[in-house]
Amino acid sequence: MKFLGKILKDEEGVSVLMVAVAIVVVFGFAVVAIDMSLIQLAKTQLQNAADAGALAGAVAMAMTSGSQADKEAAATAEAIRVCSLNVALQEIDRSVVITPDKVTFPQPNRVRVTTGTGDYVTTYFLKVLDPLLPNQEEITATAMAGTELLCGTDCLRPFCPPDRWADADSDGIYDPEEPYTDSDGDGSHDPGEPFTDVNGDSVWNPAEFYDPEVTGYRAPDDIGVQVMLKLLQSNKDFQAGWYYAVRFPPINSGEPWNPGANDYQMWIVGDSCAPYIVSVGDSLAFEPGGMIGPTDHGLEDLIAKDPSAQWDPGTGTVINSAYGTSPRIVKVAAFDPTIGVGDGPPRHVVVSKLMALFVEYHIKGDVVGRFMHTITDGVPGDCSWSFMYVVVLLE
Repeated sequence: MKFLGKILKDEEGVSVLMVAVAIVVVFGFAVVAIDMSLIQLAKTQLQNAADAGALAGAVAMAMTSGSQADKEAAATAEAIRVCSLNVALQEIDRSVVITPDKVTFPQPNRVRVTTGTGDYVTTYFLKVLDPLLPNQEEITATAMAGTELLCGTDCLRPFCPPDRWADADSDGIYDPEEPYTDSDGDGSHDPGEPFTDVNGDSVWNPAEFYDPEVTGYRAPDDIGVQVMLKLLQSNKDFQAGWYYAVRFPPINSGEPWNPGANDYQMWIVGDSCAPYIVSVGDSLAFEPGGMIGPTDHGLEDLIAKDPSAQWDPGTGTVINSAYGTSPRIVKVAAFDPTIGVGDGPPRHVVVSKLMALFVEYHIKGDVVGRFMHTITDGVPGDCSWSFMYVVVLLE
């Protein structure tokens, strides 16, 4: 009995046993960490590829004209191409290859991309801890991106044309009418459509109709349409096709204005961005005078940045540009012709729409351009007529 008690009380070798147990535990954590890090690395790489593919697909869909099928085909091809530029760990790093069925469209302006390793990621140590575990893991990742229309953005060029309206008498001047609700969207007043009876005669009196979607410039219908914007030398009268020299920021922003020929010309050229958000409904003050010289010089410098760029009516895109996106693609605001010119002070116009154009040429203040879609940053909103998009990851 004394011998047995001695053995039970003997603590020699306990430390060796504890070290042995600790080694097993540490080894277990280590092997799990190695394999889990491989899996996490593959997951991260696949997620990056899915994000990039979905964003690229959304851009392609937004910038492609034609039917929904045409847009989806372009988005699918671009998503596959961009995913292939990414790599993900399998046995080694390999390009991420997806098939067309991995690009889906939950909504008309949404693109979902699913990426996978194709081959399994081999795990080396987890099976040691549990022989029943497989030593290969299939990893997938999903991302969805889409476009949102913009109701506000910055870096606009400092001129502001009137939005298009139905110029019934072709005099180039907007003639106010009794406003009505165009319930069927046909651009004309029909019996039963509510109207404001300005003169109290219980009859709608027609003049010239304006609606930002029905009669105004709008995308995608007007993409590629050529428009002339003329410099209004006196800035006193409201005429069709003429633009006003305006200053930023909007009057209603509460920030100090930046009038002057230097800023005006600099913002036309685009070497410096006008860093003020301009949104639908904002009021823009006129620059004093016609700004003829600064306009001409600014436009000359702008076109000289990318002189070989041309509009291609066949593809509806800018070709022969020295840039990925030509600097001659500009953003401008249009004003609401029903409001016209506000007396102020200062004299001003109210923004009804944001537009993107490719500047083709100018002659003595006359500016000729083509309407375009463009992807940019800004304030999303319900502006169904907008020419500008922002692309966002949604999941």
